[in-house]
Amino acid sequence: MSGHLTSQKIVRNVGLPLVNQFLAQGYALVRILSALKIKSSTYYNWRHWQPSRQEKRRESLKPYILDVWKTFKFYGYRRIAAYSHLNNDCPKISEYMTLKLMRELGIRSRMQKRYRKPKTVVTVDQKPNLIRHLHDLSGVWQTDITYIQLTNHRWVYLATVLDPEKRKVLGYKIGDTMTAELATSALQMALDKHRKPLIIHSDMGSQYTSAEFNIKCQNYGLKHSYSLKGHPYDNGRMEAFHSILKREEVYLKAYQTLTEVQAAIGWYINFYNRNRISNVA
Repeated sequence: MSGHLTSQKIVRNVGLPLVNQFLAQGYALVRILSALKIKSSTYYNWRHWQPSRQEKRRESLKPYILDVWKTFKFYGYRRIAAYSHLNNDCPKISEYMTLKLMRELGIRSRMQKRYRKPKTVVTVDQKPNLIRHLHDLSGVWQTDITYIQLTNHRWVYLATVLDPEKRKVLGYKIGDTMTAELATSALQMALDKHRKPLIIHSDMGSQYTSAEFNIKCQNYGLKHSYSLKGHPYDNGRMEAFHSILKREEVYLKAYQTLTEVQAAIGWYINFYNRNRISNVA
């Protein structure tokens, strides 16, 4: 039924202006309708048609959906619908209606292909993984470094410290070299602002096996846990955050300088911690 109504709307929106165009050129209405094979009753129905209350509401929702999508182009229909229910000043829209209206508007969640990062090699012996069998991560922080490419194809690096239980970024540092100091600075930022954990978990990268990073852990009484080589899922929630960051921010932008990256990542982390709608596909 809805498909039939949609096709009627398309025919009306095309047919009525065409008839009016020929009328403006001086042709007789009877000849126009005969040439276009349109019944006179159909034409007069078009002229006197008025949108229903449902149709008016649908049309009124489109500008709102478009505004939300322009602000958060990485939001699909589920999160746009969820956003409408979380905002008291906005109309409440179902997922089904949001999906239909987004299709009519010709918009969809905007995702981009990722770029290839350089490969790294672990040269030290495996160190203990203290969280692999833990079900309660409330005393654990996770940390990792990810790559971000500038328009000149040079790399900058983001070190992040995450609370995997609360899914909040606690500290981060961005630099143009991937060093132990970068990793340690992100940890120090988290320690300065939050109650220290029992365990800090990382991969086996040289920044995290360095003396500088481990002395910092020892000074604060932190146990250091390491992912198994070739098992990034041991640090899964940290990896997931960086993946979300790339899809929703990094891959949608073209950064020319380190300063631009710092501003953009700072904005996104604040958004992620405070406003982002999560637990929605």
